[in-house]
This record gives sequence, C-alpha cells and structure tokens, in this order.
Amino acid sequence: MASTLVLADDTGAATGSPAQGTTRVNPTTNWNWLNSTTVTTAPASAFIVIGTNSYERFRFGVITGTFTELSNGLWAHTAGTFGSNITLMGVVTSTYTTPAVTTNAALTEDMTTAIAIGSGQTVLFSTVGPEGAAPAATLTAAGYTQYLATQMLTASGAATGATATASLSLQFDET
Repeated sequence: MASTLVLADDTGAATGSPAQGTTRVNPTTNWNWLNSTTVTTAPASAFIVIGTNSYERFRFGVITGTFTELSNGLWAHTAGTFGSNITLMGVVTSTYTTPAVTTNAALTEDMTTAIAIGSGQTVLFSTVGPEGAAPAATLTAAGYTQYLATQMLTASGAATGATATASLSLQFDET
C-alpha cells in the first residue's frame, strides 16, 4: 500500500465556484517563479524584472494510490538561500485568484528563510480539488492538497540572473 504524489499547477483566470484556474497543468515540470502566467514558459523567456514580482504560483498535490489515511500535512521552504532583496511569500489556501504581478497581500507567510519541515505550514486535504470548500486534516481516498501559493518579490538591488536553487517540501504521514 502506498500513495502516489504528483505536483500540479492551476493558472489562468479564476473560473467556477469555488474558483480554480482555467488551466490545470498536471503534472507540473517547471517550478520556477516567472514573469508569465503560463507555467510552461521557459524561464529564459520570462525573467522577473528587478523591483517587480513574479506572478503567483498556485501549486498543489494530486494524491492517488492505495492507502488507509494521510494526515499531518506540512509545507515549507526547507533548503536554499535566496539573494539579497529577494523575498518569497506564500500561504496554504483553498482560495484561487487570477495570478498577477501585484503583491498579493493574502500571501502572509514570509518563506524566504529555510526552516525545518516540522515548523512548516499546515496542509489540509480534499477529494474534490485544491479549491475544495471544506478541506480536512485527513484524506482516506484519492484527492488533493490545498493550494501551496507563492510569489517571489524583488526589490531594487537584487542581483540579475537566476536565483539559487531552493527546496520547498511537502510532507504528510501515511497509514
């Protein structure tokens, strides 16, 4: 018995109720923060201009397989150091909004500094999608995590070029 986790992205204009992106990329293969709402855009074609922000990324886990229960979901930036004048903001949420480059005030967790996964944000689960209206602390059938929303903010003085590699970790217990 084992669960299988694939990471996915919602992007595009918010649609439906509850809202989700018009495009669901499953699995996602590009984890870069971009100056583009299209998550499949090559990073070299969507640099973030210094002093501006990336578009928000609304990532989530898709969970399949055979398992009894998943619980204790956590998410955090666990390794890697961003350069000066770069801030990573994020939040675990069931609310999708159309991605924009304006600073998203709903992303209230400063994730710039790596921490131990045990101190990460709580992640809940749903069988209907990351936008599920009533996420729960446990999952007993195939389902999803909430959105793991992030946005990279840059200030003048940030170095040009790619940032250092960072690890964002998603952890849960499985029985």
